[in-house]
Amino acid sequence: MTSNSMPAHPEGRRPWLPVALLFTVLAPAAVWLGQALSYGPGARGPYALFYVIPLALVANTWIPPRTDAQRRRRLALGSAGCLMALFYPNVLLVTWLVLWVIAAGP
Repeated sequence: MTSNSMPAHPEGRRPWLPVALLFTVLAPAAVWLGQALSYGPGARGPYALFYVIPLALVANTWIPPRTDAQRRRRLALGSAGCLMALFYPNVLLVTWLVLWVIAAGP
């Protein structure tokens, strides 16, 4: 006897659009939350250009995966992009403080 259960998606894989939408919504929320939780002045002007990297990682999730390995990579890239966007202001603040201490010197 064979099972007649049909997969949820015709190809047997889940649709990718909800995952890309989720990361697209989470990335700006991570940027806002990261700046709200940081003690620094915020990433304005040229410092905001460093957000290009995390947002490019999130934009990479919009490329439809063809294999399970690509699906896992896209999930990892989207997650890494959101985490980078969240922690960027704090990393920038620590970098400024370390450079300030080094420049002050003994």
